[in-house]
Amino acid sequence: MNLLIVDDEILAVQGILDGVEWDKLAFDKVLTANSYAQAVNLFLEMTIDVMLCDIEMPYGSGMELVEWVKGHSPQTECIFLTGHDEFSFAKRAIS
Repeated sequence: MNLLIVDDEILAVQGILDGVEWDKLAFDKVLTANSYAQAVNLFLEMTIDVMLCDIEMPYGSGMELVEWVKGHSPQTECIFLTGHDEFSFAKRAIS
């Protein structure tokens, strides 16, 4: 099982990588991308089972990325990360 972490903030990605004992979970690979484009390229190269994604990124938001993923890899489970306190972001993510 492959996990993809997508966030434009490199320190946030590193914090997630460092904060979890990935070797104790069922993931074969833990991959990272810092943009919408990098994430799409990884999806085109391999199967991604779970994507952990920031909602707001420049040059393609996490919302747009999840919409693309659901069209190209519908079996992928998507989880959003966000620091936003606006309900509109959560409402759109849920829908």
